[in-house]
Amino acid sequence: MKKVKTTYDNPASFKKSSRITLIGITKKIVRKQFNGHNHTIKFLISEISNYFNQLKIANRFYCNLCKKGSPFFLHTSNDKRILRDSICPNCSSRKRHRGLFEEYKTILNSNEINKILHFAPEPVFYSLFQNYDYITADFNLEDVDLKLDIQKIDYKSESFDLILCNHVLEHVEKDFMALEELERILKPNGILLLTVPGDWERDEIIEFNKPDGNGHYRDYGLDLISILKDNFSKVDLVDLFKYNNVYNLPIDLTPKHDLAFLCHKV
Repeated sequence: MKKVKTTYDNPASFKKSSRITLIGITKKIVRKQFNGHNHTIKFLISEISNYFNQLKIANRFYCNLCKKGSPFFLHTSNDKRILRDSICPNCSSRKRHRGLFEEYKTILNSNEINKILHFAPEPVFYSLFQNYDYITADFNLEDVDLKLDIQKIDYKSESFDLILCNHVLEHVEKDFMALEELERILKPNGILLLTVPGDWERDEIIEFNKPDGNGHYRDYGLDLISILKDNFSKVDLVDLFKYNNVYNLPIDLTPKHDLAFLCHKV
């Protein structure tokens, strides 16, 4: 029987992390090797660091989503790198979520926003949008308002003041079609806030022959900006790191790691 996928299976869903044990690390490594993952060394390094970080007592970081201080954020890894201090152990938010929360507030306070469409929504943000006409959408998740294919959106043109699309486009085979559709359903003077994983010190986008282990069709580079400008009247680039120190403790963002693209339709 196929497992039903919901937003609570994804990051930033208020999932509290389980305590890390050496036995648990060993089991995960064996499972990864069995499944053919080639970054088990990076995984081992990050998990051993996480294991010892659990011994820390004094709060070093603050999570602006669950409103809690923490002695550590969890490291995570992939085949390219180890990303230090990424995951909040209390709510499972990543760096990008903590930065986006501040950017979302800035947009809501600075613009006339009524109707919002959120693709692949994260539960940690729901309370922020409770006073708006807020619609959630996804192609696969069951607990959303609309089942939509972002490459062919079944919705009338010029409908939304704000569209949120966080780490979605890399999973889309024909991202150029998705961008055309997002522009179509955006109202005049509306904003699309887009984030994608990428290497922001590299110009070109790298396309894969088939989706990688994370279901990504490509790894973005700065060429994305010119593509966005082909579809939108104006594109602003925001390094979410600027919000790192707005609280008494850092929310631990990384410079030039999570960029938000604000795409305007005039």
